[in-house]
Amino acid sequence: MKKKLVLKPFVLPTLYLIVIVLLMFYTVNSLYKDPIPKEENMDMINEEIIDNTVPVVSEKDIFVLNPYSGEDVKEIIGYYDYKGEKQSQEKSIIKFENTYLQNTGITYSSEKDFKIIAIMDGKVTKIYENELLGNIIEITHDKDIVSVYQMVNNVKVKVGDNISAGDEIASGGISKLNSTGFNLHFEILKNGQVQNPKKIIGINTKEL
Repeated sequence: MKKKLVLKPFVLPTLYLIVIVLLMFYTVNSLYKDPIPKEENMDMINEEIIDNTVPVVSEKDIFVLNPYSGEDVKEIIGYYDYKGEKQSQEKSIIKFENTYLQNTGITYSSEKDFKIIAIMDGKVTKIYENELLGNIIEITHDKDIVSVYQMVNNVKVKVGDNISAGDEIASGGISKLNSTGFNLHFEILKNGQVQNPKKIIGINTKEL
């Protein structure tokens, strides 16, 4: 006769408790488990960052131009610098009818006709004639800068015109100070004060 297996009273409740604990652990683990592997998550984040990247556009460098266009144009009288060397100052003196004048700009000359151009973007604010210097054009630019073109001929602009750097505004002319060849007397004013054009021509407009 086989002996009947009799379980002790505490065995079945213990088994049930173990099963319930295992089921609860599985359920909780399933709920909080990340459905997407970490590596895939990183790929998605990286892709999102790349897609939202805004390219950096640098501002274009713009330089102040010479006030003329022509290969044969030469500087014949420089700017008179009060702090300059004596030899340089002597070359920056204009003689007119036994009177010596300190040159407040740069005087250019050529045996051939040449174009006079705007050194920067701006607006034509004055066009007039001077008995000594001939026809004069003034262009006002940003940062309180005014460029002045004297002794010009064949004026091609009018007051109120908006001008781009490099636009032709006139051609070389004559005056009582320079009555031969084709000439340009060029000046720059900043905040109403005369400046040495060489300190402005050729530099980046960001530095003005």
